[in-house]
Amino acid sequence: MKKNVTRWWIVLGIVVVVYNVLAFALPFPKTAAFAVSYLFSMVAILAQIYVIRAAFCQGEGVKSKFYGFPIARIGLIYLAAQVVLGFLFMALGLLFPIPLWLPLALYVVLLGAAAVGLVAADAAREEVVRQEVRAVKDVSLMRGLQAAVSALAGRCEDPALRRGVQDLAENLRFSDPVSSEALASAEAALSACVARLQQAVEDRRQEEALALCREADRLLADRNQLCKLSKAR
Repeated sequence: MKKNVTRWWIVLGIVVVVYNVLAFALPFPKTAAFAVSYLFSMVAILAQIYVIRAAFCQGEGVKSKFYGFPIARIGLIYLAAQVVLGFLFMALGLLFPIPLWLPLALYVVLLGAAAVGLVAADAAREEVVRQEVRAVKDVSLMRGLQAAVSALAGRCEDPALRRGVQDLAENLRFSDPVSSEALASAEAALSACVARLQQAVEDRRQEEALALCREADRLLADRNQLCKLSKAR
């Protein structure tokens, strides 16, 4: 990724040099329309510094940088449109006088549209990354419960209790791991029950542990049912 960013900087430097050579080497009349066209085209070129940084130098992880490509695309479209329009109005100055308000109005509208697009694309990238991070976090509770119960089975001395804990671990393993606000209450009750089950196993209270194991299974079934209902809506 760093090499790709370096290439972007090199290309941007080349664009600056080539544009300036063409703008001043070609026999365009140096009118107010030329000055405005040159100024806004340079703004579009230099705006790519922000575009490159926002697209590929900000955010964490490969996915965040991958989702930066729409930002880069908008920046490139803006740059291409502005440079083409700029050269067009410079060239038209060879044929007839260009009223200053015409290119100025077009350039301002183009700049505003590009700015809105860049802000929207950056916000969309942040939201997508945030949702992915949230999805990863949302499975941590159920995965943690499954790991805790699986480890608990090895500490059960009673065969019946060991089977019950193993069955609970399997049920947790095959449950939908994604948490949500609708499941918060059910998952809190399940977590509390598993915590009591762990303590009962540690204290070797076999009968209480068996009862808590059955209660945890019931709470898990209730949680899974709520999960299905929330997805069906």
